Parts: sequence; structure tokens; C-alpha cells
Amino acid sequence: MSATSSSPRMVSFPPLLTGAEDTPATLVATSAYGHAAITTHGQAAVLPWLNAAGADGVEIRRELLPAGFTDFIGLGRACADQGLAVVYSAPSGLWETDRLAATLDQCLDEAAALGAIAIKVCLGHYPGGSLADWPALRERLAAAPPLLVENDQTPEGGTLEPLAACLEDATAAGCPLGMTFDIGNWHWTDGDPMAAARRLGPFVRYLHCKGVVLDGVNLRASVPDDGELSAWRALLTHLPAGLTRAIEYPLQGQDLVAITTEQLARLRRL
Repeated sequence: MSATSSSPRMVSFPPLLTGAEDTPATLVATSAYGHAAITTHGQAAVLPWLNAAGADGVEIRRELLPAGFTDFIGLGRACADQGLAVVYSAPSGLWETDRLAATLDQCLDEAAALGAIAIKVCLGHYPGGSLADWPALRERLAAAPPLLVENDQTPEGGTLEPLAACLEDATAAGCPLGMTFDIGNWHWTDGDPMAAARRLGPFVRYLHCKGVVLDGVNLRASVPDDGELSAWRALLTHLPAGLTRAIEYPLQGQDLVAITTEQLARLRRL
């Protein structure tokens, strides 16, 4: 089945832009259950768990789809059948050195076929200022799901200045570009999450949540402890109220529905 065929009906979901609900919308990235489990069983296998745990939606990860996967409509329908909204995460960069990334159109088509409420990509190599083709991006986004750039774990896409430059330039150009703010990723680039929240807060539409611990000489994602949650509450004062958020840290154990339910509740109380 082609990714560009008619897409399934999108489920009702609290808007990413307003956070109008009393309880913030909270999703789970499928990667939280581990690459091995997803590779073995597929991303659709976790959807009933998310439904049972009371998640508002799911983040479908492009890098975890099988090679040659094309049934985006079917996967989107499976999400809708479980009452789950979809955010589509593609690890592609938005910008190459002097142009929009060649993969952008394909990713936007896949997100539309999924019925996604938004698509998340990395910044890539933002060329800056007059070199950025904002008219072309505006045209591509006119009939596409909202596009959000995420701070990743690279110097070019995970540090404050290039992200701020891109988002500020997009606003000046009248281009509807938002941001996924990943709390944990700032640690990989030696960034200050609070300083980033102050500068980038007006652009943020979606929050990625993960604790971070030092494992030997390497950082890794972890279940946030109470101290991290307290720091996140302070950070959230600089971001839009009622911000849609997602679990992107490991959910492991015998009763995955109970574990997911507990962690969703922790994030909703932020």
C-alpha cells in the first residue's frame, strides 16, 4: 500500500499549540520499550498497552520501521483504532548545507498517511539567513502536518544558537515551524536546559522527557528521579502552559501496562 493513498481519520486530540486541557496530553514513544522488542514485534504491538495505560497518543519512530515498510495508512488506522493520536518521528535533518533535505517530502507524505498530528525531525545543517529557502518550505508545509525541529545530540542540531537562529528566521519569514524540546538531549551537547527554555520557549510545541545518568563514561536515558522532575517543573515555567509531552525513557518490567500507567501519571503531574 502506498504511503500517499488516502489517510485514516485522525483521532480527537488536545491541540499541540494551545495545551488547553486541564490535564496535559501525554504520549509514549515506542522506543521506550526497547529497540529489540520493537524490532521483534513491531510498533503496532505496543498500541494496546498504551490504550490500556490511558496514553493520549503514540510517537511512531521511523528508524524502528522494518526495511521497505510502506503501510503507513494501516499503521495509522491501528493507532486510531486504539484511540491514539500519532506524532511521527523521523531522524532526518530538515536542512542540508545549502538546501532543504532531500528526504523531507517523503517524510511529510508518510506523516500525512499516518494521520499524524505533527512530524518531528532534526535540524540538520541549517544554512542560515538568506541561504534558507523559506518560500519552498512554506509551500511544502501548506498541506502537511505541523513540522517540529528537535534539539538532537549533535553540535549542529543540538546546541542553542543554530536552533534559535532557524526558529527566529522561520518566524520572520512567516513559516510555520515549531520545536520539540528534548529535556535530556541538552546534556549530550553540554547545553543548559534552563537557558534553552528561556530562549526557545515561545517556539516549543512538544516536550520530550527523559532522565539522564552517567554510565561509566557515557550518558544514557533513564527513568527520571524526583530531583529531575523538580528541575523540570522549574523549566516548564518558561514553556507554554499545558504542553503536550512524551515519555522517551526506558519502560521495562514484567507489567508494562502498570509501569506505563505510573509513568504517564508522573508526567501529567508536572
